[in-house]
Amino acid sequence: MSGAPLRRVMIRRAGAEAIATLQPLWISLHDHHVAVAPHLRELGPVRGAAGSWTVRSALYEEWLAEPDAFVMVAEVDGIAVGYALAHMRGEEESWQTGPRIAELETLAVLPGQRGNGIGRRLVDAVHAELRRLGVAQLGVSVISANADAIRFYERLGLLPFCVSYLGNVPPGAPGDHHGSAGSTPI
Repeated sequence: MSGAPLRRVMIRRAGAEAIATLQPLWISLHDHHVAVAPHLRELGPVRGAAGSWTVRSALYEEWLAEPDAFVMVAEVDGIAVGYALAHMRGEEESWQTGPRIAELETLAVLPGQRGNGIGRRLVDAVHAELRRLGVAQLGVSVISANADAIRFYERLGLLPFCVSYLGNVPPGAPGDHHGSAGSTPI
């Protein structure tokens, strides 16, 4: 299906009923994440595709149960080739935003379909739905080593906002059991 003409791509709004159809798309994104961020293996072993889907699909069930959450699914000849999933959070604390901000939790396009405008069309569909819902801001998080995704979102006019860090808690000294309950003497 690589290089499918964009006129054959249909985008439809869906909810939790579409979760099962997203699995192969999520797994392709999982594989992409692992490939672009080998430095993150310091966090621990890479979760297998099936385990990754178990965790992600549970999050999708949770998010899509929220009011106004949705997924836009891109299909070619009835086969899902990409999707964008968004849900809402509250307003920003330091800047006067609207009362709700959409979080684009996932934008995934199958590898053979990347680069021919499907991601852009999915984001355009997300924007249209957010306008319909009266939501004026959209946030997205990107793995720091995913340079293509960063460029994509910057071309869409999104601004770098927060930098997140993730790492392992260092081991304590032998016999150090502080931090579970109570206070730690300093």
